[in-house]
Amino acid sequence: MFFDENGIIDIDELIIKHPSYQKIMEDGIVTDEELAEQSDKVIALLHDIESKYSEEQVAEIKNLMAEINVLYSVYRTHSKQNA
Repeated sequence: MFFDENGIIDIDELIIKHPSYQKIMEDGIVTDEELAEQSDKVIALLHDIESKYSEEQVAEIKNLMAEINVLYSVYRTHSKQNA
């Protein structure tokens, strides 16, 4: 499911619960190697998506990724403004 019981997407909670994030943040330090490994993982997933889905589906996924990242970015900026 994309939404919690209140119909809200909690991006922070989604990230914090994700196994990749938990593994990287075990020790509270993000190393160059962990960053490179995560980058490689994302690139591999994107290549996999490109090979599995139609151009229209890939375009929808790209748009979703962009909008999620815009939301996350402006949410963080908004939070800082109100701090």
